[in-house]
This record gives sequence, structure tokens and C-alpha cells, in this order.
Amino acid sequence: MQLPKIPFVVLDTETTGFVPKVNRVIEYAHMVFRDGEQVDEYDELVSVPVDIPDVVQIITRIRPDALTGKKPFEEHQSAIEKGIGDDTIIVGQNIMFDIRMLKGEGLDLSDRPWIDTSMLASLVFPELESYSLGYVSRVLELNHAPVHRALGDVRATMELLGKCWERLLELPQDMVMDIKATMNKSSEGYTKLFDALPTGNATSRPAWIQMPTPKKFPGMTRTVPLHKPAVGIVDMIEESLDPMMLQSIIDAAAKDTSTVHWVAVKNLTTMAKRLQLSDEVRVLQPPFLLLDAEAADTLRAKKSYSADEATLVTKLDWYEPKVFEDAPIHGEERSVWNGKLTCTETSKTYTDQFTNLPSVILLDHRQLLAFVADPEHAAHGALNSDAHIIIDDASMLEDTANKAYGHYCSLNDLRAAASDHEGLTKFTDLLQIWLEKTRNEQDVRFLAHSDLTAPDADALRSLLSGLLEDTTLPPQTHKHLEAAMRSIEEEALTRITWIETRQDGNQYMHSVPESVAELMKEDLYDKYPVTMLVPPKNAQLLQEAVHRSAKIALNTAVQRVQDPIEISFPEEMRGSTIVSDPPDGKTIVLAGSRRVIEEYFVKYTEDLEARGITLICQSFSGGVNRMQAEFLAAAEPAVWVLTPWTFEGISLPPGTVDHLIIDALPFDNPSQPVFSKRAEHFDNAFIGYSMPRLLQRLFRLLRTYRRIAKGSADVTVIDNRIKEKRYGKGVQNFMEMCCEKLSEDTAVKKPASDFPENWQMNLF
Repeated sequence: MQLPKIPFVVLDTETTGFVPKVNRVIEYAHMVFRDGEQVDEYDELVSVPVDIPDVVQIITRIRPDALTGKKPFEEHQSAIEKGIGDDTIIVGQNIMFDIRMLKGEGLDLSDRPWIDTSMLASLVFPELESYSLGYVSRVLELNHAPVHRALGDVRATMELLGKCWERLLELPQDMVMDIKATMNKSSEGYTKLFDALPTGNATSRPAWIQMPTPKKFPGMTRTVPLHKPAVGIVDMIEESLDPMMLQSIIDAAAKDTSTVHWVAVKNLTTMAKRLQLSDEVRVLQPPFLLLDAEAADTLRAKKSYSADEATLVTKLDWYEPKVFEDAPIHGEERSVWNGKLTCTETSKTYTDQFTNLPSVILLDHRQLLAFVADPEHAAHGALNSDAHIIIDDASMLEDTANKAYGHYCSLNDLRAAASDHEGLTKFTDLLQIWLEKTRNEQDVRFLAHSDLTAPDADALRSLLSGLLEDTTLPPQTHKHLEAAMRSIEEEALTRITWIETRQDGNQYMHSVPESVAELMKEDLYDKYPVTMLVPPKNAQLLQEAVHRSAKIALNTAVQRVQDPIEISFPEEMRGSTIVSDPPDGKTIVLAGSRRVIEEYFVKYTEDLEARGITLICQSFSGGVNRMQAEFLAAAEPAVWVLTPWTFEGISLPPGTVDHLIIDALPFDNPSQPVFSKRAEHFDNAFIGYSMPRLLQRLFRLLRTYRRIAKGSADVTVIDNRIKEKRYGKGVQNFMEMCCEKLSEDTAVKKPASDFPENWQMNLF
């Protein structure tokens, strides 16, 4: 294996958690290299005065008795420092985590040059689905032994560095000189690494510098008759579980040149990859996914880069992305993209999309609502009252409208935007202090009158006002600052406004209208012909997305052909039984909470591993991309346990899954900020709001499963509430109706007046 001829140390820690000083290092290992040869190795367990959580014991296989008689970290520190030396570059997978944890133990390496191998791998292995060490070890066949331990991680990280170096050695001279120039403006670690890169003998660009092409899957072959309703009447089309039903609607729209069809979807990136799109269809990218060419040039022209900026600039040069998905953007590069590189609604790159539009426009919900809410928007040269607006996945429209009409500020994105501006950095630091003080250790906290009228909030607004008048700041930064202002202004009290700290430590501010239905009625339904795709029997159950006074027509003339799905509701089955003794094939279990997933992970991981069975658990097996990749590659039987909310967004090839187990009905969390406030709009919030959202989510789960399931796949619902609660029979009837075989629906269009008042009560 070829390694860079520079002095470096590869290190790793195993810890009791993620918070320095609060959580502790229980194992440390390193390997030191000089001139490409190993010169030192260190690996020791460390005694700690705290308990090792059960989850950590399973991940690391380090039990409390293994630490009995071991020395505390301070007694290892002298030997570690001597082994590392004074001139080595610190190398590791997600190395900043280890540096922070070691600093918490008293070993401060934060001023030393460092290299993050996960970022390096994302630069030269664009084809990988994930950059977690476990996944890359499997795909690149790295020596990752002993598994689950610090020294095993060090060996795998060292070999990953070697694999990355070998690809870098394939660069031709002009690319080597360019990347050297970029990295010389960056952190000391990357500067030294790329200074050691020889020019080599390559004469052409390596074949691996390209993003993998998404695989397209055939859709429906039949056509769907489209009906353009009158303005003021919302036309509803009941969907089937066929995930490609939208394909037939787009195909029909492309053939209809009498109008322009604006087709809005929930997830534009995923849908555009999945659909077969003709020349008559244009994908209208939202500004936050589009690269602003001028902003990219501004970033390139900087005199110095952060490490994340340097790797991102290199990816811009190598992969030449037009949208986010065109480059392997990873880690905190996302914050740099969001904070500095995205288009705004007035960017030329964005507005150029509105010229010479074809007959079908594919866009996302948020863009559509931004268009109709802003009469000055560039889209209004093309979007007029003669257009036909088709909204796919309308059961998600309330949630996407929250983002379109609301204000959202990520502290990480704001900090990335502030990296070169002293005043903005000061504001971001003060904002974080205010957030910590205000949230008072709560993960989610509504902002109150006393929070926004306090002197420190007034001081923040004063700083913000000055920054918003700073014309030297780019428009991307102004957008983040405006979102911050909307969240801390006193008017935010008239909206649903809260602050949130997530499990990874990232902090956010949100401010959402009390009612998005009223806004959409005024901006959308009363001005444009609108057709919505809705789950069966849900035409009048979208009351927080379609205002109660809106006129609705049910268009049942659209074909809803589908093959049946076998679904059952056994009374005695338990999720633990499925996980501990999984059936043949590949099984997905939808658990109701992270606590249940953790319980399964702790109880069954080691036993299943000993039997050669793969168990993948959300929050404990890496991010979504890694879990998808490992589930796809796993030998059968295999089990993947995740929440319903995560399952809705997964992307697996058709024919992957044999069994879907719904362990718990996926009701909304009643303490979720928007849900808890909107529930107050109903006399009976459970029947009027919670239950319709449950049915709509169940339909989406079944549709997702239909897309990735094998032909003989089945669904099993094992929540006891199906049999024990009064509403259980209604839920069972709805799911059975969704899964039944459908032939062509030839019924005629039905006006809203034919719906009995409160007809949904019949379901329960």
C-alpha cells in the first residue's frame, strides 16, 4: 500500500458518549508512520469513573470488567504524547470528534495539523453510498480488525488513507498543481498532505471523477385522462399504491399542449431520479439546491479557506455541479453550501430556468408556494391563472407549506456564512449563548413573550438590523439573517415559534404561521386551477392544507390499477419476536420510537451477529445512506429497524424487501410544536386531526413499501391498538382497502356537495 511520505499518526478513541468531559474515553489507539512506514503502535483500555452505557457496550464490546485494573487516561498521556511526537499530522475518521474528546481528557491536540479521512474519501470515491468507516471497510475491503475496537478502526483508517492516496496519485500534472494551490490556502494538515503529492505521469483525467448515474426503473405504460378544473374548485384524484402513478400523469400532461402543467412534488431530487422525463418536461430546481456561479467564484477567490471550504472548492472544480446532487458533498461542506453557495430567488442562475418553458414543469411544493405567495417572483412571467397546477403527495402539503410560509434558521449554516466576517461571527456567538440560556436544557422550547422582550433579545435584533444593512454581505447570508430576524422579532409571537437542539448538537430556530390553509386558499386555490393527488377516502381530511371553505370535487375517472398486497393483523405477534428470530429474506421493522430501537439493538445485536444475521438499527448503525447500502448488501436473512418517518424517505431498488412489519401505529408526537398548536383548531383533535394524519402516513408507508418490495412481499401490522381501541377497526379497514386489488375506476366526477358532513367518522 502506498502512503504519503510525511510523518503522521492515525488515532481513534472509543468513548461512553459524544460530549467531552461529560462522556469519557474508554479506549485509545494510534499508529505512527514516517516515510510511509509504521514506527509506533499504541493500544490501551482506560478506566473511567462513570458507567458504560449498554449501547456503547454493544457497539464497542467493551464491558465494565474489561476496565478493571486499567489505568486512568492521565497515566497514559505521557506515553501517548511521546509516541505521537511533535511533528506528526493527526489523521482520523471524523477526527474532530476524537480531538474534542481527547481535549476533554486533558490531551489538547486542537492546534495540531489534522486530516479527516472521511472528507478525503468523499473527494476521491464519489461512487460510495456512505463514508462511514464500517461501510467503506466493507466496500474497499479494508483490514478492520479487531472490529468494534479502537485499534481496528485505526488500521482501517490507515488503509483508507492509502486507498485515497492511490487515487490522488492518478491525477495528471495540471490537476495536481491546481489542488496543491487550493490546499495551500487551507488548513496546515491538508497543505502538508498535498504538498507531498508528486506530479506523476498521468496524462488524462481519472475515470473515477464522475458521479454515478441514477438507475431508472420502468413506470406505468397506461395513460391517465387529465381534467383541468375551474378556478376555485380543488380537484382531488385518489391515488393507488403504485409509486409510479405520477409517471402516467406527467406523460399525459406532456401530451396536452393546451396549457402548461405545473407538477409539484414533495421531494424533487428523489422524484426526478426515479421518473422517466421527456424533453417536454423541465425540472425546475429550487434555489437552495442550485449553485450560484457568482458565489462559487467569490469562494474560489478567497485568500484562505477553512478545511471544508477547500475540499468543497475542489469538488466544484472536479465535478462541476449545477445542483447539490451533482457532487459528493459531505459533512460540514453542506453548511458551506447552504451558507455561501446556494442561489437566491433573484440569482440569474435560478431565474434563467423560467425562459422558454415547455408544457410540463416539475418542481417541489415549496417552490410552488413561494411563487404563488410572491407577486414579484420571477415565476410570474410564466405562471398564470391559465396554468394547471397538479400537486402530488398532497397529504404532505401542510408540512411543506410550513417551510414555504415559515422561517427556518440553522445555526451551523449561519456560522459557515460568518467565517470571514467579524461582525457576523460576533452575532452568531451571541445568538448561540442566547439560545442556550433560553432553551434551559430543553431540546424543544416555544418562545414566550418574556424571551423576545428581554434586553438580550433586543440587543440581538439591534445587531441583526445592522448586519441586514451591510451591503458587503452576499445575498445568501442575508437570507439566513432574515430568517433569524423573523424568529426573534416580537411579531414571531403571533406565529408558532420555537428553538430546537437536535441529538447531534445542531441548533435551529423555527417560526411557522398559525394556519397555512388560509394562506394557501388565498394564494393558490382561489387563483389557479388545482388538482391534488390524495390517499383514498381522504379528500376532505386535509383540513390544515385545504381550507374548510374550499370547494372540492373528487375525480374518480382516473385509473387506479394495482396488484394486491397481502396484509395481516395478527393478535399475538410482537416486534421483539420478529427481530430476535427474523423470517427468511429481508425484513423492515417500523418501530414507534428511538427507545424501542435501542432496546432491540442492545438485546439482539450480538446474538444475531453470532448467527450470521445482519441487524441494522436507526441511530446506531450510521446515517440513512449507510443503512441503505448495508441493508442492500447484506446476506439474507437481514433485519432493518427504523422509524416510520425515516422509512418514508428511503431509496432502495424495486424487489429488495420481502416483509414489512409495522410495530406501532405512527401517530404524530402530541408534543411536536406545530402539531400541538394546530390540534387546538379542532373540537375533537384526535378524530379531526391526529387520525387523518395517521391514515395519510400509513398510505405513504404502504406506497413506499410497494416501490421497494418483491412481488410476493407482505405487510404485517402488530400494534395491539388495532384490536383494543375503538378506532382500530377503522384503521384496519383503511389499510386493507389501500392494499386490495384495483381495476380501472370508471366512476364519474363527484362534486363536493355529495360528501356527507363528517363522513370520515364512518371510518371509526
